[in-house]
Amino acid sequence: MRRAVDWLARFLPHGWRDFWTQFVVFWAFNLSYEGSRGLSDGAREEAMANGLRVIDAEKQLGFYWELDLQNWVLHDAPGFFLSIANWTYFNCQFTISFGFLLWVYFRRNYAFYFARNVIICADFIGLFGYLTIPTAPPRFYPELGFVDTLLGEAVSHQTGIIATFANPYAAMPSLHTAYALTIGITGVLVCRSLWAKAIWLCYPALVVYSIVATGNHFILDAVAGAGVAGLALLGSLAIARGRTPRPGRAPVGFLVPRTA
Repeated sequence: MRRAVDWLARFLPHGWRDFWTQFVVFWAFNLSYEGSRGLSDGAREEAMANGLRVIDAEKQLGFYWELDLQNWVLHDAPGFFLSIANWTYFNCQFTISFGFLLWVYFRRNYAFYFARNVIICADFIGLFGYLTIPTAPPRFYPELGFVDTLLGEAVSHQTGIIATFANPYAAMPSLHTAYALTIGITGVLVCRSLWAKAIWLCYPALVVYSIVATGNHFILDAVAGAGVAGLALLGSLAIARGRTPRPGRAPVGFLVPRTA
């Protein structure tokens, strides 16, 4: 057993202590975050009203396209378009994001800590939005023509731990979008092959397509999620520098590995 532990330690960038520290910090925060999202569960009436306000705002801005996209995916597009949307929606936030961050920890460790901070900052901002502006997703308005494409699937909002922890009124802002931008941009910056960079470059668009096509977010939610990613980036830069970033100061990022 000792030999196995020592052999595994060879692959850890900074040893077991740093690995378990990052593991505990990341998952303790995430589990607390998931549990605290339920604080707005009782705000159904306010959330439904806010969802209708989002629809009105999109109509005024000229991009109320969610129904058109859903109808195309459900009735006109080949079946795999819906399968891709459903699969992406339930895998992008955890399986893909956390799997990618784990890869970054092992293979591009110099980038991990900054990317982790962006994700955590985005969660804080998103949680504040959910508690102050609870907003129902499109799937809560079947009378308007929206469909919950995940209903009846093996994994849906009504199954297991998802039903226990998920906040049904956490549509605004879209943290799926914030995560996708953070992961996608990080992937473009740290991956070496052109095909990998191309995949990560397209990844945020795929996620936005999935959250809209499945009836889980409005386009305006995604726009707000992009704003959250930007604010989280600024917050992480401030953490990295120990001061608020401003024009004229040298940029702080995660592209150059530390030298001994």
